[in-house]
Amino acid sequence: MASPKYEPAGDQRFRLVVEAAPNAMVMIDRAGNIAMINTQAERLFGYSPAELVGQPVEMLVPERFRSHHPELRRAFFADPRPRPMGAGRDLYGLKKDGSEFPVEIGLNPIETDEGTMVLSAIVIDIAARKAAELALRESEQRFRLVVEAAPNAVVMIDRAGKIVMVNTQAERLFGYSRAELVGQPVEMLVPERFRNHHPELRKTFFADPRPRPMGAGRDLYGLKKDGSEFPVEIGLNPIETDEGTMVLSAIVDITARKAAALALRESEQRYSMLVDGVTDYAIYMLDPNGVVTNWNRGAQRIKGYRTEEIIGQHFSCFHTEEDRAANVPQQSLEIAARDGRYEAEAWRVRKDGSRFLANVVIDAIKDDSGQLIAFAKITRDVTERVQAARKLEEARISLVQSRAEEALRRVQAELARVARVATLGELAASIAHEVNQPIAAVVTNAGAGLRWLAAQPPDLGEARQTFERIIKAGSRASDVIGRIRALVKKAPVLKDRLDINETILEVVALTRSEGERHRVSLQTQLAGDLPLIPGDRIQLQQVILNLIVNALEAVSGVGEGPRELLITSGKDAAKGVLVAVRDSGTGLDSVSLERVFEAFYTTKPDGMGMGLAISRSIIEAHGGRLWATPNVPRGAVFWFTLAVEDRSSPPVVDDGSASTN
Repeated sequence: MASPKYEPAGDQRFRLVVEAAPNAMVMIDRAGNIAMINTQAERLFGYSPAELVGQPVEMLVPERFRSHHPELRRAFFADPRPRPMGAGRDLYGLKKDGSEFPVEIGLNPIETDEGTMVLSAIVIDIAARKAAELALRESEQRFRLVVEAAPNAVVMIDRAGKIVMVNTQAERLFGYSRAELVGQPVEMLVPERFRNHHPELRKTFFADPRPRPMGAGRDLYGLKKDGSEFPVEIGLNPIETDEGTMVLSAIVDITARKAAALALRESEQRYSMLVDGVTDYAIYMLDPNGVVTNWNRGAQRIKGYRTEEIIGQHFSCFHTEEDRAANVPQQSLEIAARDGRYEAEAWRVRKDGSRFLANVVIDAIKDDSGQLIAFAKITRDVTERVQAARKLEEARISLVQSRAEEALRRVQAELARVARVATLGELAASIAHEVNQPIAAVVTNAGAGLRWLAAQPPDLGEARQTFERIIKAGSRASDVIGRIRALVKKAPVLKDRLDINETILEVVALTRSEGERHRVSLQTQLAGDLPLIPGDRIQLQQVILNLIVNALEAVSGVGEGPRELLITSGKDAAKGVLVAVRDSGTGLDSVSLERVFEAFYTTKPDGMGMGLAISRSIIEAHGGRLWATPNVPRGAVFWFTLAVEDRSSPPVVDDGSASTN
């Protein structure tokens, strides 16, 4: 095909075509001089035609490139055909103001009437394109940096299921290098038994490309290079690329989380077994609306409902019709939520409709932000205490009528146990607190454990510490319940060689919360070199418990001044053991000091008058002595001694004829 004729003076149409061209055009002769430019070239370079025509074309080229031009021009005129200039090189133009800009240049030969070849250069400013390409490269680089910095393994897959990109975390997780993965089917990272599901899952995703978890409700597994499998969670996200939509898979190894969740379930199971094993107390949980959420065997025994019958029911079904009519159930929850605890002694109703007298404690359980999450409820059947009071009256009449020693011993045995039950009844709130505290700690720590496990990644160190705290709290609750059962049950006299300090401390542990409730400072000063003494642990604990409870009541009646209770131990003059319970309470007058150990004598409006009488008989049965003196400057001191040698008379407190409860 013949080249177009260049006629500078004659072809007006050619000039119109050149002028109408959308890009800058510069015509150059064989000598490299500019023969013609169009308006676009004027705008691009900033020169007028008068400033350019006849000038060497190198004036439009940055100086560092000018030396190449003569050689490039000779090569073009030696083979005059359309071609791009400087293929593979970065080309730049030079404006009149001295600024440079990137260009693309297309070369075309033009034949004149004289046969002279003229070079027509089409010059395109590609600064905007270069900027866009740079922005795209930077965007891709940022994307790769983000993927590389991701804490989880990331694998990008195309529509065909081929791996396009992986990050370092994916290399570490699966054990492959990038070179081994890129271009391979993603199924190489999936156990064989799951591979046939992948094409359909991929098809579903690309039909509706939106972020979602993969295989919701299924157990997913990855396959390492060494052939081992591990559980995973996978999140799918669509990514738009120049090659079309792809899927970015974020893969999390949940092996540790699975193990931690299993440990949590086992821990919760152990806790449930501990609580369920308690049969003396009804222990159960309520949601914030009062609906029963769990139920132990003690609750089943006391209230008569099986677990499957009561879960999901409102706890008001345990209340009498009168209480429900007075809105007592709702009021009790409101008080617990407001004050943290609700305590009461009231009649409750069993499944069969029978009533029993119950000691009730409701504790509110709240999260770290103070939001109410549940109620812990403990109920104890104290009907036996009422019946015991009736038995006490009957025994007192029998004592007056018969005066028989055997009857007296049996009555005293029953009275001793009744006194223990009554004393523990007075401490019900504190004992419930001692049990509720570790139970609340178990629930709170279990919630904390779930949060540590739900973190990304799971914090196994914190979770492990949480489980250890759960076990410790459960053991603490079990110890408290064990001490209570030992004091309440019927048992024959069992003498052993005892450490009196250890016996004192076990009772102090049961009563410390009661002291805190009355704002009493309960202290001990126990000698460290005391001999072992022969005695019955339960009976001696009953004496100590009775003296501490009496002292707490005396101190709590003080309006001003210190509230103190001090328990000391040491040796007496006969090398036996001397124990003193010293309080700063209201004290005893001279008459009370003489009569306080008499049976049925009491200074309390609701007392039975048997506690100190029974305590004295226990101490005397152990070969010791119990007496009281004023404290200075205020209060009373109760003293008792115990012999190291077994000089006791036959036991008059518990003859062992009663069966174990």
